[in-house]
Amino acid sequence: MLRALGLKRSEPSLSEAAAAPMVLQLAHDFEVSLQAMDFLLDDRTEEGLHLINDDPDSTIKTLASGVIHFLEATLGFEPEVMRKAGEILSKAEQLSTRDRAKHQKIKLKTSANFPPGTVYAVTYAEATLLHALIMLMSESMIESAKALLKLRKAYQILDEVRTQIKANEKKRKLDAARSGSPRAYESGASSGSSFVSAMDASSSAGPTHSSDIPFTMSQEILSDRSVTDLADKVQCMRMSRLEGSHIGNTPATERLRSTVGYQQSSTEAMAKEKTPEPSTTPSLESSQGTIEEFIVSGTNLCFGILQLVISLIPPAVGKVLSVFGMSANKEDALRMIWKSVQGRNVHGSIGLLALLVFYDGPFQFTDADFDIPDPLSTTFSREATFDEDNDDTELALKKVRSKKIMDAESQAYQGTGAPTLLHPGKKLEDALLYARALFPNSALWLLQEARMLASRGRLEESLGLLDSLKRPIRMRQVEALLRFDRVMILTFMHNYERAAAEFLKLIEINAWSPALYGYAAGSCYLELYRMCRLGLITDPEQLKREAEFKKKAEELIIKAPIYAKQKTKLMPFDKFVLRKTAQFEANAKKNNCSLVDAIGVSPTHELMYFWNGYNRMYEDNLVTSQKLLSYSISEKAVCTETANQTMVRQFLTALTLRRLGQAEEGIKILDEELIPKIITFQPGNKKEPYKYKHLTEDPWLYPTVFYERALFEWKVNGVDGLTKARQWLKYGQDYSDDYELSTRVAMKIKAASDRLDSL
Repeated sequence: MLRALGLKRSEPSLSEAAAAPMVLQLAHDFEVSLQAMDFLLDDRTEEGLHLINDDPDSTIKTLASGVIHFLEATLGFEPEVMRKAGEILSKAEQLSTRDRAKHQKIKLKTSANFPPGTVYAVTYAEATLLHALIMLMSESMIESAKALLKLRKAYQILDEVRTQIKANEKKRKLDAARSGSPRAYESGASSGSSFVSAMDASSSAGPTHSSDIPFTMSQEILSDRSVTDLADKVQCMRMSRLEGSHIGNTPATERLRSTVGYQQSSTEAMAKEKTPEPSTTPSLESSQGTIEEFIVSGTNLCFGILQLVISLIPPAVGKVLSVFGMSANKEDALRMIWKSVQGRNVHGSIGLLALLVFYDGPFQFTDADFDIPDPLSTTFSREATFDEDNDDTELALKKVRSKKIMDAESQAYQGTGAPTLLHPGKKLEDALLYARALFPNSALWLLQEARMLASRGRLEESLGLLDSLKRPIRMRQVEALLRFDRVMILTFMHNYERAAAEFLKLIEINAWSPALYGYAAGSCYLELYRMCRLGLITDPEQLKREAEFKKKAEELIIKAPIYAKQKTKLMPFDKFVLRKTAQFEANAKKNNCSLVDAIGVSPTHELMYFWNGYNRMYEDNLVTSQKLLSYSISEKAVCTETANQTMVRQFLTALTLRRLGQAEEGIKILDEELIPKIITFQPGNKKEPYKYKHLTEDPWLYPTVFYERALFEWKVNGVDGLTKARQWLKYGQDYSDDYELSTRVAMKIKAASDRLDSL
């Protein structure tokens, strides 16, 4: 079972007196490293790095530095930060291999429940996994191939450790059942106890235990003051971390709130409410040693994230991974990550960030409109059964059941119903509120609360919360993320002038895609120009600026490709911008008009789709969107839109209709105007029942039409539309093509397909 770890069960060959200080010093180094990583999560990176930069030969401190740089890299996607993170994580892999071999050689156990070297197997797997993710983000084919090999190594190790953890859990339950005590399996000092007091008690009670030392301690060890002092120091560090006071803040429980929201986050609101500690707040339990805690939480987090990533990737890549022996179950992955969140360490925080991105991120993997029941829901399996009976009464019953199921899931999503894996609702909210209380100085967690509000359609509150942050943000990657989220909310609310200014600021502070930022800023000025022409702007002072808006739009959109061509490696959205601007230029040349007048369907609305804007807009925002989408076919338009611009406009218009409660009209547009241009059905041809038409102008659009058609089917017919919805998703999945946003679209389709296939 421990083959991939290269570990064997054996007793320590060192004397207990020699082993005890080594294990305690290791536990101390782990506590220091966990503290350093929490400083990062509180937006105090320099303080964290100061704690761990004193020992470049320490495995755990190197890994901690790697985790800090990894988080900075994944938040900002900046090439130089990614390169540095990769270098540090590579060193952590090497040090982990060295120390694992050393612990195996001297047979040093650092946990009562795991063989020698296990902790370094986990540090190796964690460093390898994070390094592989960095390599995948580079989007280089060579780096991606190397990353697959690293993922395989991490998968094997984590799978073995996870098997051992499950075996330990089973043994503990059996021991607890035999003794009649649910805590019979636990050893170690009680919360807050010291080794000095344990030593005093030992004169009559005999040898005692340590939560960090995996063997019974003799009187000789307890008589060594340096050992007991170090043990007490580690214990105090752990208790301080569990309380949330280890990085200089007052205990987190003093700042806990009961609900998310801009108004609820004010000091006055917090003072008025007496908030009970939420169920997702980590248990302040000190009886588990630091190293064993790291092994268990690290394995749950890393294996959970690895399985979640595998479960989301496109089928073609998934088949390659299966050849490497890697498979995934999304539900198991989410459960493991949720387990990691229960821990009060960096693994719990990263796990929470992963869940927040999955559930409430700008690009949601669980589309709020695709309110499909939890695959393991007993309510669904019991009530929504299928049969061949076409009786009208039975059909009516099915629709009632379908609505009941979807309503229950919607309530869970809004935080008012029972949590599920699909929509954890209040459970996720409580976990976020605890993080907000634990890290009061961090803009990262404030951003996550704003995202949660935005995902629930509370745009004004989300914007208010983002605007409420007045203190400087030390981590510029978080500042860039916060600004990007804010600017997208501003576009959803059609506050285009402020949005344009924010996009231009992003060019100055973030190197991810200046081309996209400039293109988006120009598109915002384009919307202002069009709003003036359509009479949607009535302010006389703004109306005077119509020519200015047009000029700025043209300057920025023309300049956007220059930013892209200055980069040695193009990001997907860089390629998107190059393609769109080339279309505009070609249409301008064809119609002998300005570039601005040659643009057809609203570019900002196309961008809004990629960041889930249509699911978040208010009703009046959607109505305004309809008017702006129709500009290119209004009498105000100078040029005739191209055939493909017409398709994009019709597609986005259909989405606004669905969100406004006019789904049938939206379906009609898809069925009559779009789908026939993308696919030909051949009912009499069993070998090839359908055939795709080769279109290239806007490649992201064509498979996405099928995805949204499946969503329409689900929204209108619920469970009765299950078979058809699955088929529409299959059309989208089979529309395999390599284009700049293929991974993003394919992941959305696969996520929906997996949920439907599990019903």
